[in-house]
Amino acid sequence: MNIGERMSVYYEPFGVGGVLAILACRILGFPRRISVRTKRMKHPVWVRLRTSDVDLYKSILLQREYEYELNFSPRTIIDAGANSGMTAIFYANKYPGATIVAVEPEPSNFSALVKNVSSYPNVIPIHAALWHEDGQVEVFPPGPRKSKWGFRVRPGHGCRAVTMRTLMHEAGIESIDILKVDVEGAEREIFSNCDWMDRVKLLAIELHDQFRPGCSDTVNAMTHGFTKTERGTLTFYCR
Repeated sequence: MNIGERMSVYYEPFGVGGVLAILACRILGFPRRISVRTKRMKHPVWVRLRTSDVDLYKSILLQREYEYELNFSPRTIIDAGANSGMTAIFYANKYPGATIVAVEPEPSNFSALVKNVSSYPNVIPIHAALWHEDGQVEVFPPGPRKSKWGFRVRPGHGCRAVTMRTLMHEAGIESIDILKVDVEGAEREIFSNCDWMDRVKLLAIELHDQFRPGCSDTVNAMTHGFTKTERGTLTFYCR
């Protein structure tokens, strides 16, 4: 990608200010993040420069890739794989009356998540990984750490792991109106022992068969009776 293409990545969502910020970041080393806001957001969001935050901001908050029309008003939402909080912010603005539990295992992403949702009292950030059993997992990156996305988990130590049942119990949730899952292949473990799926109304998930063959088969097996819709990289299962 040449310099013009790199600058366009920032100009499209952030305008001239975004271009000046990334130039300063590349030359001087700061700022490392900028505060931006759209008309549909109640509060500004912090975007870390030279990270995947830029793509997530554009796809989730500008292009609204998680938009899905429902015939009910969600009261409980779980965001598994919350990253820096873009999806949680999207849901907090679209459904201000809902309680949103945002789960993120990677420490720097969790810190960004906490900062981004601090103005939304209905968003509860949880530093953990959703998993098929309670305990510990290891968080590891698939590539350059500066990307800030694509982090995966495997058996090990370093981060708390919780089952959906434990998460729901601790958050005081009996049912899930929207379950968003983007966990880079861990969906195969999470949905392999899924005795809670009858409590979910809408599942919005990014499947990662390219990392863990069998992810789609595992999720499909647990969503009988749901209407399945594929859109871009997302798959929606609605009861």
